[in-house]
Amino acid sequence: MQTIKIENIEIPMTKELEEFFRYRYQNQATKLVDEFLLYLNTKKEAYEVNKALQEVQQGKTNDIGKLFDEL
Repeated sequence: MQTIKIENIEIPMTKELEEFFRYRYQNQATKLVDEFLLYLNTKKEAYEVNKALQEVQQGKTNDIGKLFDEL
């Protein structure tokens, strides 16, 4: 696993958004990064599940019954 160190990130924000981040994360950048990575991972998993469901609906997958028969 590779570690990336980011010294400073600047994000333009409205006053309301800035207040929200200050309240939510209380200057804890690691908490923000952790939640963002969790979001990305969840989004990736949801995409993979949706892709698998589409393949099943389109008949692009093998019948699981055949797999069990072969086992």
